[in-house]
Amino acid sequence: MVSYYEPEKTADKVVLIVHGHGEHGERYAGVADYLTSNGIAVAALTLRGHGKSEGKRGHAPSLSQLILDVEYFIRTVRLRHMDSELFLYGHSMGGNIVLNYLIRDQSSEIKAGIVTSPWIKLAFAPPKVKVWLGNIVADILPSYTEKSDLSTEEISTLPEEVERYEEDPLIHNKISAKLFQQISRGGEHIMNTHHKINHKVFLAHGELDLITDYTSTEQLAKKGEQFEWHSYPNSKHEIHHDEDKIDLLKDITSWINGH
Repeated sequence: MVSYYEPEKTADKVVLIVHGHGEHGERYAGVADYLTSNGIAVAALTLRGHGKSEGKRGHAPSLSQLILDVEYFIRTVRLRHMDSELFLYGHSMGGNIVLNYLIRDQSSEIKAGIVTSPWIKLAFAPPKVKVWLGNIVADILPSYTEKSDLSTEEISTLPEEVERYEEDPLIHNKISAKLFQQISRGGEHIMNTHHKINHKVFLAHGELDLITDYTSTEQLAKKGEQFEWHSYPNSKHEIHHDEDKIDLLKDITSWINGH
């Protein structure tokens, strides 16, 4: 499922958003409002197993399938915006998927990447026994799901944003053994093969994030000149729903226009 947001005038730049685990593309309407008011079009994908899209909640068969879904997403948006520059934006799990897509992508279809609070590594350590059992189950019963260990209070420092998250009927807290395994391995792959990314990437993380690991993102930013690092001191996991929202969106808009 793809949601489109268009500015009043024809846009020559389009941001393609890939959301985080458990949520959906429509939660980025606020981001889209800001960008469209600055003349930038937005398309937001809702991944399989999330929101109003088809599939078992919290499950995908592989990271490769999610990357292929993003490829179809890009093709769909390209048909709507034939002459526009495309910027691929991923948050959290979406950031993991976007970075892995860029590692594989050797085309010129995407102008640049935007990644916020990527799930390269979790900021907390799940019980070792649970991870061990999960890896076994992932190969035997890949679609088996459990509740995630996400604390909703770590989404944002703003109580109203936490409440909005908790009351959203399209948000779920399920993750399959296979999806957890694939995203975890995808994070390791990013750190080991980042040099294959040929695109410029706006890389950002909130310093108060206790969901995905700030330090891993900071380390990635130091590994290559293709990364432009942005740190936000007053935000938890969802910078775009936190104290630094306007600073983030100003930085993203300026960076896009600079390209």
